[in-house]
Amino acid sequence: MVLESAQSTATTCAVNEVQPVNPAWGVRLYTSLIRVKPTDALNCGVKPSHAADGDIPQQLLSAANAMMAVGVDTETGKIDYHGLAQSEAFHHYALSTQALRVFDLETLVDDQARRAFWINLYNCLVIHALVDWKVEGKISSPYTIFDRMAYVVGGYRFSANDIEHGILRANAGHPYIPGPQFGADDPRLAYAVHELDPRVHFTLVCGAQSCPPIRHYDADRMDFQLQVAATNFINSGRVAIDREKLTVALSRLFSWYAADFGAALYGYRGRAHLLSYIAGYLQSEDDAAFVREHAHTLRIRFLPYDWTLNDR
Repeated sequence: MVLESAQSTATTCAVNEVQPVNPAWGVRLYTSLIRVKPTDALNCGVKPSHAADGDIPQQLLSAANAMMAVGVDTETGKIDYHGLAQSEAFHHYALSTQALRVFDLETLVDDQARRAFWINLYNCLVIHALVDWKVEGKISSPYTIFDRMAYVVGGYRFSANDIEHGILRANAGHPYIPGPQFGADDPRLAYAVHELDPRVHFTLVCGAQSCPPIRHYDADRMDFQLQVAATNFINSGRVAIDREKLTVALSRLFSWYAADFGAALYGYRGRAHLLSYIAGYLQSEDDAAFVREHAHTLRIRFLPYDWTLNDR
């Protein structure tokens, strides 16, 4: 797709470009309180050309790969936000996102295709927002920023939270907001995955030090890649076992999304289910056996989440 060149940096779409949606009442109340506009998105301000006959996901992937080659350390997954802001690759990627507004979401035919598309888009959206908004040092408003960063895709506005909780978590809902993400008659619900796979939490890059490193995901390798992501996350310091004190320290992710891992009440109830899930990914057989054996007696401590920017 060829895009018209742009002079404007506007981030608000015309009202008639964004179809009405119906978030669940809790999300609707919250976003109104923090004054999120339904037409604000990072890929507005430039009109896509009429030649929408290309493979939009592939074109966006090419632009994203070029951006990653410039700004991402392949060893650590850390991101050079300042370098990206100065790069032609980032500005080409940002321009390429305009095509998402006319993307046909019906072409994502199964859960694996949806997971690959939306995980990659979420991660690029976060980078796009943090570069565009010149965030430095630390994400100071983690409880509002993920509602503000958004793309219009296929005529609908999708915030980072919409993508994570509405699409990738099968409309499970934000852990701190009552109810699901999308209302029962929200048209975006038709594009959500049908089954929640908790391994998705190890793929989403929120821009902070405590997040997983950024990687690219493919529909035809999704199960393998999710398994690798879970194994790497759990064995890279996010789980620490103290045998003498019978304590396990876990990433805060396991508290926020405890229900996705079979536990409840932010991980303070049903902890045996949570620990059994984690044991399945521990590379040390001794550690895995210890956690399984003591799953009902081990105490859990959730680590503070480091919102310092994952800047390389």
